[in-house]
Amino acid sequence: MDRTGLLTDRYELTMLDSWVRDGSVDNPAVFEAFARRLPEGRRYGMLGGLGRLLPMITAFTFDEAEVEWLVAEGVIGAETANYLRHFRFGGDIDGYREGDLYFPGSPVLTVRGTLGECVVLETLVLSVLNHDTAIASAAARMAVAAAGRPLIEMGSRRTHEQAAVATARAAYLAGFASTSNLAAGREHGVPTVGTAAHAFTLAHRSEADAFHSQVDALGAGTTLLVDTYDTTEGIRTAVRVAGTGLGAIRIDSGDLAEESVRARALLDELGATSTRITVTSDLDEFVIAALADAPIDGYGVGTRVATGSGHPTASMVYKLVAVADEPDGALRPVAKRSAAKASVGGAKRAWRRYDDGLLVAEWYTADDAMSPPGASPAQTALIRRGRIVHAPDLNDVRDHARAALAALPLDQLTVAAGAAYLTVTADDTVGTPHREENQMNTDTASTPDTTDTTTESTALLIVDVQNDFVEGGSLGVDGGNDVARRISEHLAAHADDYRVVAASRDWHHAEGTNGGHFAAPDAEPDFVQTWPVHCVQGDAGAEYAPDLATEAVTHHVVKGMGEPAYSAFEGVTEDGRRLADVLRDAAVTAVEVTGIATDHCVRATALDAVKEGFAVTLLDGLHAGVAPESSTAALAEMEAAGVQRR
Repeated sequence: MDRTGLLTDRYELTMLDSWVRDGSVDNPAVFEAFARRLPEGRRYGMLGGLGRLLPMITAFTFDEAEVEWLVAEGVIGAETANYLRHFRFGGDIDGYREGDLYFPGSPVLTVRGTLGECVVLETLVLSVLNHDTAIASAAARMAVAAAGRPLIEMGSRRTHEQAAVATARAAYLAGFASTSNLAAGREHGVPTVGTAAHAFTLAHRSEADAFHSQVDALGAGTTLLVDTYDTTEGIRTAVRVAGTGLGAIRIDSGDLAEESVRARALLDELGATSTRITVTSDLDEFVIAALADAPIDGYGVGTRVATGSGHPTASMVYKLVAVADEPDGALRPVAKRSAAKASVGGAKRAWRRYDDGLLVAEWYTADDAMSPPGASPAQTALIRRGRIVHAPDLNDVRDHARAALAALPLDQLTVAAGAAYLTVTADDTVGTPHREENQMNTDTASTPDTTDTTTESTALLIVDVQNDFVEGGSLGVDGGNDVARRISEHLAAHADDYRVVAASRDWHHAEGTNGGHFAAPDAEPDFVQTWPVHCVQGDAGAEYAPDLATEAVTHHVVKGMGEPAYSAFEGVTEDGRRLADVLRDAAVTAVEVTGIATDHCVRATALDAVKEGFAVTLLDGLHAGVAPESSTAALAEMEAAGVQRR
């Protein structure tokens, strides 16, 4: 992907320049993207654009020519120029999955990093999310109104050439079946369709000649445009030329309800009972809903899905919600208080509650809060330390969007105007449904869950029991194989006692030094910051030690992909989730730690578990260290931090 650094507004870089000059550019910060309200009359919105946005964030860099131009334009000074020459986003991003529904106040994207690297993303984030979300939200309403009949996105000629590609992608994920845009087919895998326009018919001496030409080229299963001259005669000519096996006709003018009724009757009379009817011409969700009873088999939608005349803006904003006053300082909440544009300070975690598959509540808590009983997290890990960890296939996004719509009550899927189904705040009794009629029982949504949580929910963490860390490995630890056997015996007796069993592995890249974690080829490792090559993805050394039984492992965590990493909390699961999120989502309150090595990765994992707010116990006999002195020091450090031993 081309560099995206200049896809921003000037004031993002002038702010950056000031922070570089005053030294605050590296202070930790948290930004959130959200919508204060939905467009008038909308009951829900659908998030679009993440699949485009995340690669653009990783490509948000500047080449030398761009930096020199910024200096020449007076946008930045020399110090900031040097900052941008080496700039690459290295923070973390969490967010709602693409295709998820959102409501007023939903924190759809949370960006964590330094003040400088977070602020410069504002324009890019909002440009992509506002465009694609507006398209997806409108397209979802059209797909619901179509009630299973296929929709073709055909708005390329009504918008910017690159916006047309993004439009096709967003419409497809929201439920459209295909697009006319070939670039969207090539770049995103959206199915493409298309046959001929009125110009094709007009270019021939007769309508029959045009139809013969098209059928000769595309076969009788093609779609013939029948309303260039006279629709009735066009249908007769189409069937005469293509036969009763004609695939479809398209009608692009007139009263589509009446025209489709007449067309169906005539096609049946001519024996073309399987020929489908597709209609086009300034369709939107309201027109499609009005045509629900007409004998129409599919719709082509252009202007009203591709341009602002068909849908209002998503009105996403990107706001600073927490910042530290020094590079190593603690975050403090910040909030905008201006009338009608207020924001809520502090990093947040969003939660949802479902009842019989239906979404009944959404709210947020402080970022460090434990998982509320019965709640599901609304966000997932998207980027970790600048690397994308969530990259679903577009068809998976499409499936997720379909499931998200299915989680709304039927009366909220109507295109009729109404209040937003939910409004999301810190109070879970507020983030409950707004219903105008046929009000369902929402007691489960508005009443706090009183489930008894006095019994601790515990997880077992198995840290880096891998071939390279046991005897015979490149960094083998004495007693490693014995630890693997003991952990297996422990699991055989106690696996059912744990709500989560998570096993971590180093999972380093084969190329390079993994951010300086491996010693350079011409240097000796110091065994403090640099190490011999170990646990490389795909190599036997990265696999679990053979004496470790992994049948009871519920979550496999990998870490150190191109960077130094010791703690299991620095890694992600196979689906890109943070270990802390997995534990909170499972209502875990306590963890027991085992593995290799006591003085390195076990130590780091236990200390991070304490920082995450869990009660932590190190299981004696189920861990092994590199050296007695460093292991003793690590045990003392863990004890001082509150880690218990058993």
